[in-house]
Amino acid sequence: MSINEPCSIGVLFCDVAGSTRLYRDLGDDAALRVVDRCLGVAADVVQSKGGRLVKTIGDEFMAVFEDVCAMCDAAVAVQRRFEDEGVGHVGDHRLQLRIGFHHGPVVRANDDYFGTTVNMAARMVALAKGGQIITTGELADGLPPLQRAATRALVGVYVKGAGDDVRVAEVLWHVAANQTTVFSLLPAAEPRPPAGSGLRLTYRDKRWLFDESRQAVTLGRDAASDIVVDNDYVSRRHATIERRGDKWVLIDHSTNGTYVTLFGAEEFCMRREELVLRDVGTLGIGRSIGLDRANGLDFALTIGGPE
Repeated sequence: MSINEPCSIGVLFCDVAGSTRLYRDLGDDAALRVVDRCLGVAADVVQSKGGRLVKTIGDEFMAVFEDVCAMCDAAVAVQRRFEDEGVGHVGDHRLQLRIGFHHGPVVRANDDYFGTTVNMAARMVALAKGGQIITTGELADGLPPLQRAATRALVGVYVKGAGDDVRVAEVLWHVAANQTTVFSLLPAAEPRPPAGSGLRLTYRDKRWLFDESRQAVTLGRDAASDIVVDNDYVSRRHATIERRGDKWVLIDHSTNGTYVTLFGAEEFCMRREELVLRDVGTLGIGRSIGLDRANGLDFALTIGGPE
C-alpha cells in the first residue's frame, strides 16, 4: 500500500435517500439504473465545482475538495439541480439526496482517503435527512460571512463518541427565485443585515405585525398562545417564532410537526427542529397545507419593521 503524508482536505459524501423502497417496488435492475442516474447527476455537479470523485459504495459516493467554499457551493448546487430537474421522481417514488461534509487532516493511500475527517464527514451524511446538507458547527462557523449566513445550528444535535461532543449545522439551500444566491465566491462587500426587520403573520383573516421590540411569538392550541390555532392536529405549545438579531427563527415543539412552504420551494415538514424564516411563505400547523389550506398561517418578513 502506498501511503502519502497527511494533508488537510474537504471530504463530502452524497447518498441517495429512499432507495430501499425503490428496489423493493421496481426490482434490482431498474432501481439500480435510477440510483446510478441520481448519483451521476450529483457527481457531474461536484466535478464541475472542483471536486474529485474518490469512490462509489452502493447508493453513495465520496468526493474530495481542496477548497471548503467550493465544497459548500457544490453541495448547494447538487441539491438545487436535483430538485429543479426532478431527477429523483420515478412514478410515485421521490428520491432525495443526503449530503454531509467536513474538512481537516486525512491520510491518502492508493487514491483513497482515511482518518478522523473522513469518519466525521460520514457521520454528517448519516445525520442528514433526504434533501438536507449537514456539516459540523465548527466548519460552519469558519465559513465566509455570505455562506455562514445560510447555515443554521441544529440545537441539541451532537455527534457522540468523538471525544468532545461535536456541534452540527445545516446548510440551507432553498432560496426564493427573486433572491440573490448567498453562495457566491465573487468578491463583494459584506452586506449589512436590515435593521429592525419585522414579521407579519396572517391566520384566518386576522393579521399580526411584530417589530423589533418583540422577541418571540408563540403558536399553539393553548389559549395563552399569542396566536391560537385551534384544531386537533395542533399541540398546546406547538411552535415559537423567535427573534435572533435580524432573523426570525421558527422553532417546532410539537408532536405532528410544522409544514413549511417557502416561496418557490416545495413543502417540507420539520419536527422538533429550527428554521430561519426567509421572505414569505406558509406554515401548516400540525398538518400539510395540501390537506388543510384553511388552517394555513402565512408569514412575511418586512424590512425596517412592520409595514
